[in-house]
Amino acid sequence: MKTFINIGTLLKRENLNTERLVMKRIIGIDQLRYIFALWVFFTHNGAPPFFNGHANIESYNFIDKLYGWCINGQDAVIGFFIISGLCIHFPNIERKSLDLRSFYIARLLRLVLPLIACLGLAKIINYQNNSGFIYAGPFWTLLCEGLYYIVYPVVWWLAKKNLLKKVIIFMSSFSVILIIIWTPDRSMYFHEIGGGGFLFWKAAVLAFPCWLCGCLIAENVSTSSSLYKAKVNTQSLWKWRLGAIFLSMISFPLYRLGLYFNLINKPLIGLVFSSQFTILLFGFYCFLWIEKEVILNNFGAVSPSRTLERFGLASYSLYLIHNIVIWSFNQIPLMYFPGHLNFLDRTISSRTCCNVCFL
Repeated sequence: MKTFINIGTLLKRENLNTERLVMKRIIGIDQLRYIFALWVFFTHNGAPPFFNGHANIESYNFIDKLYGWCINGQDAVIGFFIISGLCIHFPNIERKSLDLRSFYIARLLRLVLPLIACLGLAKIINYQNNSGFIYAGPFWTLLCEGLYYIVYPVVWWLAKKNLLKKVIIFMSSFSVILIIIWTPDRSMYFHEIGGGGFLFWKAAVLAFPCWLCGCLIAENVSTSSSLYKAKVNTQSLWKWRLGAIFLSMISFPLYRLGLYFNLINKPLIGLVFSSQFTILLFGFYCFLWIEKEVILNNFGAVSPSRTLERFGLASYSLYLIHNIVIWSFNQIPLMYFPGHLNFLDRTISSRTCCNVCFL
């Protein structure tokens, strides 16, 4: 894989700990976007039906549930937030000042125009949802993104003052305190705690430390010292990837266990069983994992999948319209799509539709 810098030359330089690197594009991020988008899609569409038709015995049923818990769309959203923080902050690290007008216009167009197209498509096909067609897409996550964009200039200024790590620690502690305060309002879904609040500000605040961790990844990968450490440590990324799948299984079972033993609404003990807390912990794991993905894909011996990288360019489209495609297929009698073909047809159609929307 073509790299952006000669590591051997870099290590001979004197100011190893402070020198910064210049990259025009971060390799490996698009494939992560696509994987997270598929993660959300499988949550809403159902995971690939590997265990359908198995014998109705307790052991198979338990395995089927474990398999279903592996696909937790809330975890994927946290991964999206981390990547968002990384991609927003990385181009601005070396800037002496921010052009706020250009920044906000670019972010607004990036966020709103695809959403308008998605809602227009939903209106045309008469998409039905209990909350209205405006929820054809993952509206709450986009509102969180919008709030993060609004406060980003402050984050950028704090990063310039080398205060980013302290802010992450503070906001992480603040998020945990809020989860404790909102004990009576804990729900299984991360964004529904306390009803979400106006513009889902509650979910945005809880997930804000994860978004900031993405900004911290941008800071870390721009320094040669972190790249050197990652270069020496060549442990397999598959351990981290499998670890992410394993940890994503924890949230739902813990929440249901807390409900069963009436622990979920206990301020401190119930914290461990709340999906908000476990998903926040998953976000910190994702921070460590995604940082290694970025460093080893760009400066190590790991090469990303070209196919996934290309598909990842349309991941935002897939993320926006997959609910519409799934709903459309649900309007067709299943007799036309028997067995596993129903899942396969919806998956292929979602992939095709998002490519069309992207183009």
